[in-house]
Amino acid sequence: MINENQVLCVESLNITGTIKNKHLAKAISDAGWCEFIRQLEYKASWSGLQLVQVSQWFPSSKLCHGCGHKIEKLPLSQRHWHCNGCGEPTDRDHNAARNIRTARLAGVAC
Repeated sequence: MINENQVLCVESLNITGTIKNKHLAKAISDAGWCEFIRQLEYKASWSGLQLVQVSQWFPSSKLCHGCGHKIEKLPLSQRHWHCNGCGEPTDRDHNAARNIRTARLAGVAC
């Protein structure tokens, strides 16, 4: 990833709070998200690249990447949804990735 990109964008997540969820704790702990971000920061700094973290409060999953319509409630178990604004079927993770990239390009990242 470091050798193929000039800017890396990730979402800052509240890992400590998320681990308190008994249904997600093991999966999140096993993923080693904090260590992954730490390694990205180190490698990006070493290579002179920019690592941007988009705020955890940015509604990356709930905001339609096509029309900008925001869904008020989207449970974590719901991986796919249809936008009420444009009717587009949306994959939660792909949608979030597009919104994080757009937020970075628009300068909304913090």
